[in-house]
Amino acid sequence: MLDRLKSFMQGRYGNDALNIFLVLLGCVVNLLLILFIPGRFYYFRSIGSIIYIITLVRALSRNFPQRQKENAKFLELSEPWRKHLYKKFNQYQDKDHRYFNCPQCHRTLRVPKNKGKINITCPHCNRQFKKRT
Repeated sequence: MLDRLKSFMQGRYGNDALNIFLVLLGCVVNLLLILFIPGRFYYFRSIGSIIYIITLVRALSRNFPQRQKENAKFLELSEPWRKHLYKKFNQYQDKDHRYFNCPQCHRTLRVPKNKGKINITCPHCNRQFKKRT
């Protein structure tokens, strides 16, 4: 069975970041539609299925250049959000430091935790401000 699936997928595009995003988007859309759309408007629930069909068509496609171009455009458009989420995730994982934004230049500054109220100096613009760590 697994060999048949491997031979079927041979030469097909498969999954990429855009497909993973579309699957998650389909799940969220279906959940929201189930929670907030009454049963008599059942035709709205097909929106999630349409997203899944698009994902399946992309995964089974043999047009590699077009799928790669779509994925590259998605990665380019989603880069600011991905960077922001990655930065927040790393800050959440860091248990020894607190992160603050400079009020003047808006850069992120890292200071040690549990030092009480300290005077922070931004190394980029030399602005000083007080924060509790």
